[in-house]
Amino acid sequence: MIETERLLLRLPVADDAPALTEAIVDPEVMRYLGNGETGGYDDVVEQIAALRQGWEADGFGRFVVVRREDGAVIGRVGLLAWDPVEWRPGLRSEIGDSAEVELGWTLLRSAWGAGYATEAARAVAGWAGREVSCRRLISLIHPDNVRSKRVAGKVGERFDSTIVTHRGVPAELWVL
Repeated sequence: MIETERLLLRLPVADDAPALTEAIVDPEVMRYLGNGETGGYDDVVEQIAALRQGWEADGFGRFVVVRREDGAVIGRVGLLAWDPVEWRPGLRSEIGDSAEVELGWTLLRSAWGAGYATEAARAVAGWAGREVSCRRLISLIHPDNVRSKRVAGKVGERFDSTIVTHRGVPAELWVL
C-alpha cells in the first residue's frame, strides 16, 4: 500500500470491479489504450484476477487508486512487464531479464485534470525504485495522447523512440 497526500494506492480486490468498469466502458478513457476498444464488467473481473496473479508472480503490478477524501476508486496506476522483442505484455517471471517494466495509469474521466495521475505515478515510480529491481521504467503512450505525455514529463520521463506493439498499434516509448 502506498499513501500520498490525496490518494491511497492498494492491491485490487473483486469489490473494485464496479468502479473500474466505469473506466473501461468509457470510449474516451479507452481511446488510447490497447486497441481502443471498450469492455464491460466481466472484462474488469478478469483483469482484476490477472492483476492479482501478476502481483503474486512478479511482486509488482497495478494498484487501485482510491481518493482519500471520499474513498472513491478513481482508477489504477502501476507496473506492467513487456517483452521488448514483440512488445507484448506479460509476466516478468516468464519474459525474463529482458523484460521492460512499464509505469502506466488509467483514471476514470471524472478524475481527469486534478493531478491524480501525476501524483499516483510519481508515488509508484518512487516505490518501484525501492522495491522493484529493473534497469529503467518506461511508459508506452499513444502518439496522440497529449494528456499522458504531459503526465510522463511531470514524472520525469523523456521521449526515447517509437515502437509498434504486438497488436500493430504505434506507441511512443518514454523512459525514466
